Amino acid sequence: MAAKVRPEFRRFAMLSGDPEAVIQRIGRDTWDCILIDVDGTWSREVFPSQEAAEEACRRLGVRYQVGWEDQRLAQRMNRRDHWGEPGGQHRAV
Repeated sequence: MAAKVRPEFRRFAMLSGDPEAVIQRIGRDTWDCILIDVDGTWSREVFPSQEAAEEACRRLGVRYQVGWEDQRLAQRMNRRDHWGEPGGQHRAV
């Protein structure tokens, strides 16, 4: 059974520059799939299993890795200062 992918997540994968994904366990029955584009912008989707997250990446044509062992994607994600730049992501106050 194919996992559902929100349209926003699919759009990010299709319109972002060369997105790659990191899949990680976040709970007993949940897995995170974080798409990161070349500019460091990211989007996240939660799946019920590692296999579902991997299948979603394959369907979207996105390369993925399980875990953060390859620091390249962490460096890509941290390239931008999401919190300090105008128009960037902001913490709730």
